[in-house]
Amino acid sequence: MPEQLLLFQDEYVLFNDAMRSLAALDFDIALTAFQRHRDLYPGNGDTDKMLAIAAFLRRGLSACPETGPDRPGRLFALWKVFKSSPEAMQPGSEDIISRIELSFFRLLVKAIEAVPLFDSAYLSPHTPIGYAYLHTGQYDRAILSLQACLMATPDNVAVYGYLGDAYFLRGETDVARQVYLAACLIDPETVDWDHLRDGALRDLLTELEEEGCGEALSRQWLPSHAYVRGVFGPKKIRLKDEFVAFVNGYLDLKRAYAHAPSAAHAARLFLKGIVLCDNESSLRLIKGIDFAEVRREMKAANAPLFTAYLRRIEHKIQYTEIANDG
Repeated sequence: MPEQLLLFQDEYVLFNDAMRSLAALDFDIALTAFQRHRDLYPGNGDTDKMLAIAAFLRRGLSACPETGPDRPGRLFALWKVFKSSPEAMQPGSEDIISRIELSFFRLLVKAIEAVPLFDSAYLSPHTPIGYAYLHTGQYDRAILSLQACLMATPDNVAVYGYLGDAYFLRGETDVARQVYLAACLIDPETVDWDHLRDGALRDLLTELEEEGCGEALSRQWLPSHAYVRGVFGPKKIRLKDEFVAFVNGYLDLKRAYAHAPSAAHAARLFLKGIVLCDNESSLRLIKGIDFAEVRREMKAANAPLFTAYLRRIEHKIQYTEIANDG
């Protein structure tokens, strides 16, 4: 029995040593160790999985330039290909891939800083370098980079989404949700929902999809449902130019909906209607907005949600009155 236990311990130690090498991106050492493990202890399916992962990444890294401005983009492209590969999708590989991911993005950040790249630079047409800092836990650095991207491309929805993730992971949930809402007001469909870090929003999106809305329409309706449930707070508009731009955007959307009605347009009108009503006292001076009509359009778009919205407004008014009386 002691001898069998010792053999089991040897097998366990060898496998774990190989796993540590794989997680650290020491692919040559990992491949040698996994191959030795397979030779000594055949029939272990986990060993075959790890060999496949190590071989894929070793081959991919060897094809990337070792230095220079192209290296960050090539590394990121390799990671994207790997994440969608059969090797990465093997059942039971989630934990090791998570460990590899941290090491890989540290390697990517090192490549970014070796060039160096500007804060507003991109790893791919739609992925800013701030995305890499997010994945290494450098949230302050990610926020600076993502904000620089927004200065260059103010309506970049994907960047807003990653910026919201950075604030959320830094522990600033309220700020994160303001940023997520800003993204949704531009176009909720193009937020990177697969990357979303806010668990309450992810759960709500799943709930809407399970209710039969479908993936695309659930994303369109998510921000309005989040507002009604108190996940998103009110959006206050304070600058006159922002008032004018928001109203013009609403009127453009309204005309587009009248010309070619769609469920997606209805969802976006509802959300913009919420924001207009939140700012009603300030917006009354701006021509073109009939708030009674805004509410009628919201009700026509989604009567049950509009009823829930009214209840939320009533509760807020009652709470304010009680607080003032106190």
